[in-house]
Amino acid sequence: MKSKGYLCERCSTPDDPVTAKIAHHKTYLTKQNINDPYIALSWDNLEALCQDCHNKEHHRNDKKTVRMLNSIPLSGFDTEGGRLKIPAARA
Repeated sequence: MKSKGYLCERCSTPDDPVTAKIAHHKTYLTKQNINDPYIALSWDNLEALCQDCHNKEHHRNDKKTVRMLNSIPLSGFDTEGGRLKIPAARA
């Protein structure tokens, strides 16, 4: 991240700098490739992302994902990767 100035490589601009907090693997790690040093360890396979861009990347194909516990929504993401605001359960 230091080599990228701690800035998001996708959405940061000189006029609107956005702090990167996640080193994202461009090729997702799997059981099949985790031991391949080019994929798991190479700087070429990493990109500095902010939380919003990382969420969008990993949830870009989801229309809506909500984790449920006994029919009570715990958390979820909208189609842009943002967290859904789940109202607190009432007693």
